[in-house]
This record gives sequence, C-alpha cells and structure tokens, in this order.
Amino acid sequence: MQDLSGPLARAARSIAERIGGIGRRAWIVGGAPRDLALGRVPVDVDMTSAATPEEIEALFARTIPVGRAFGTVIVPADGLAVQVTTFRSESGYSDARHPDAVAYGTTVEGDSARRDFTCNALYLDPLDDAFEDPQGGLADLEARRLRCVGDPLARFREDGLRLLRLARFAAAVGLEPDPPTLAAARASADALRGVSPERVREELEAAFAKPGGGRALAILVDLGLLERAVPTLAPLAAEEGGLQAYWNARAGTFEHLPPAPGLALGLAALLDGPGERALEVVRSLRPSRELLTEVAEILEVVRAAPAIEGAARSARVRWMRSRAFEAGVALARARRLAAGERVADLDEAIEERARLGADGLRPAPLVTADDVARLGLPPGPAFGVLLREAETRQLDGRDGTREEALAWLAEAARTAAQDGGKTPRSAKEIG
Repeated sequence: MQDLSGPLARAARSIAERIGGIGRRAWIVGGAPRDLALGRVPVDVDMTSAATPEEIEALFARTIPVGRAFGTVIVPADGLAVQVTTFRSESGYSDARHPDAVAYGTTVEGDSARRDFTCNALYLDPLDDAFEDPQGGLADLEARRLRCVGDPLARFREDGLRLLRLARFAAAVGLEPDPPTLAAARASADALRGVSPERVREELEAAFAKPGGGRALAILVDLGLLERAVPTLAPLAAEEGGLQAYWNARAGTFEHLPPAPGLALGLAALLDGPGERALEVVRSLRPSRELLTEVAEILEVVRAAPAIEGAARSARVRWMRSRAFEAGVALARARRLAAGERVADLDEAIEERARLGADGLRPAPLVTADDVARLGLPPGPAFGVLLREAETRQLDGRDGTREEALAWLAEAARTAAQDGGKTPRSAKEIG
C-alpha cells in the first residue's frame, strides 16, 4: 500500500473501513495490484468484497448503480469514483458478452475463478497490506506470462471482450500469452459477435492511450481477430492482399509514432489510405463527432504534406493552421521513417510553425467583409472568394499594407462589374 498514491490509498482505506464495519473484508483487485507487482504506478482502484450491492448502498450516502445487476456499484470517495463489486460467480453467457446468471459469493477464491487472466486475480487488503493470489498470477507476472484463469477456451467464449483485452494487456504490460491461451484465442473469434462497436472502440482507445498499441494490433492480426472486431476493415485489407499484408504495410509506421498516440492518431495510422473509405471504418465504431473530425483532419494533413515543400507561403500557412497539424505531421513523419524516406521538410515545417506563432498563422486581415460590402457586391459566394484571395495575397507578401490590399480589391470588383456582375467562382476569375 505504501506504493499506492495518496488519493487512491485514502479512497481504498475509507471504503474498506466502512465495509469492515459490517463484518466484511474489502480488497483492492485487478489492475492496481497487478501494476504494483510490476513496479508501476496505478491510476485507479477497483474493490471487491462479500458485501452485497444493497449493503454497499446502505453504507454510503451516495452510490451509482452502474452495473448493479452484476453486483457492481460506484462509490465516490476522496474525489474518485471507485467500482465496488460483490464476490460472485457467473454462468450461461448466451450472448458471448454478459452472464445469464450471477450468484454472489463469500470468498476470494471463488471470486477469482470467474476473472479473465491470472494477473488480474490479485487481491490486496488496503487496511493490513495482506495479499491473496489464488490463481498464481504473481508467478505469471514474474515469468512475464499472460495466462487465462482456468480453461482459456471457456473464458473467451464466455466474453468476447476478453480477446481484445488479451492483446491490450499483453502489449501494455509486456506479457507473452502462453500457448494454450493463444490457441484458445484463435479458436474463439466468433465470440466477438457479442462485443459492440462501442466496446471495440473503447478497447482501442485504451490500447492507444499507453505504449504498445501497435503490438496490440499485431497480436489481433496474428490471431485473426482484428477483422472480426472491425468488420469494415476487411474490404480495405482485401485490396492489399489480406489483413496480414495490410498490417505489414503499416506496422513500421507504428514503431515511429509517439509511444502513446491516442485514439485519433492510432486510427489514422491504421486506416491511412483513401480518405472517405477510411472514415467509414471509423464511423462503424460509432465515434463521437469530435473523434471522426479529428481523424479526418489528421488524414488531410498527411495527404497534403507531399505538396507542401516548395509551395507558396499561403498554402504552407493554411496547412499549418490545421488543429490536427501536429498529429498529422507525426503520422506523415512516421510513414516516411518506416519507408526510409527523408523527413527534413516535415521537421522544417514544425520549426516554421513554431516561429510563426498564433499571430503569424492568423495575421490580422488587411481587408474585411465590410470592405467588400462597400464595393457594392451583394452578399454571397463572392465575399468568400474575394476574402480568401485577399488573404492569399497578404500571406504571400504581394500586399503588405491595407492600402495595397484595398487597391487590389477595388480592381477585382471592377473586373467583376465588367463581366456583367458575374460572381467569381475562384481566385482565377478575380485576377
């Protein structure tokens, strides 16, 4: 417990003391004991005990019944949201995701038998530092081995999400699945039918939030699981000779991405290709609008990168304005490094953007919409075309003062009038 951060330790102890008041012993379980055993710093705690959800709700002034049907409630403590689950056993996973029946238990040993991997079946008492390891998880961690609790085939067919967790844990924690676990995973791909697109997205998000996301994908590809988890990826992969060839063409990119790229950059790297078709894959994961937009913007930055070297300053500045510029350049750079290509122009763009700063990227305009309106042009597309071209001239240094910009604008308006008031459709039509 001395290695647990202060807020987590205080939250766990306060909950355990309250549960202890009714004669039940509470344990920290799962990720926190695993991370402590590995010398890592846990970021949250989950707890378990023989106390039922009704007893937990009676003990605490506020609880959140997030998974009450399965014995789980959230207890707010010390500013944290701690999941507290009743010891239980499970049976009858007809949807390959959720148990048909849950029976509450009374022992750590019984509770540990229903968990996914031995490394997640470690129990730590926050009050006296006692440690329980009913499934031999500590020995597996020492051997850097990932092993299912009990029969791996049964574990995966009970809950298809465990197949994705296998890849994520192996990559993030640096464990090697043992042969029986790998064989069972290969034979259990159909269990992914029970995993919703949202949960697939959440697992990918968790994988890309830490180092090792690329290895997690490689494991899923090797086990024949990625196409089952993300079916919309199959048509793209088929055009490149199948999923293994598709992944081989992108695996090197992941080696050069930031260690924890995040979901948007991770998806962009995986789906790097025809824009709209790549976005269809993202849409199939039921993303937020913000995530979909971010992936699209990253891919736009990547696609524009080859044409930027030697381009007009206005084109470079507009490219650098993208909210996804840093992520897009990181992906473009990783692709080139994987292919052994030069990245000097990308590095120069990063430096140039830093020099420009916010004012250089978006300088105060020399002319405005009011200036256009005073020329007598009716509101409409012409405004946007004229203002964009005015900004292009400003960014390229062709107009350095407001007087110069206004003179050009007046001439552009006269040209439009001579053409019978035709609304210009592009910069070419306004000279």
